[in-house]
Amino acid sequence: MKTENETMAWNGLTLEISLEPNPVLSRITGEAYASLKVTNTENSRSLINDALPLAVIRSAGGAANFVDVMLSADFQQAA
Repeated sequence: MKTENETMAWNGLTLEISLEPNPVLSRITGEAYASLKVTNTENSRSLINDALPLAVIRSAGGAANFVDVMLSADFQQAA
């Protein structure tokens, strides 16, 4: 896996998404892990900064879809 960077619009915000391999966790666990970082481009505020199994992100349809689902769920809980 190579590092993936993309930008997406979500709920009026412009988000920068970075997904990069996490070789340390991958070696420890025996499954592919990636570091997911999501930043609001307007104020550089970090919204997500976690290491997750790559299979979870891929099963959501990729990093942008995963972020959309996670932020939407968090947004609904906050309301």
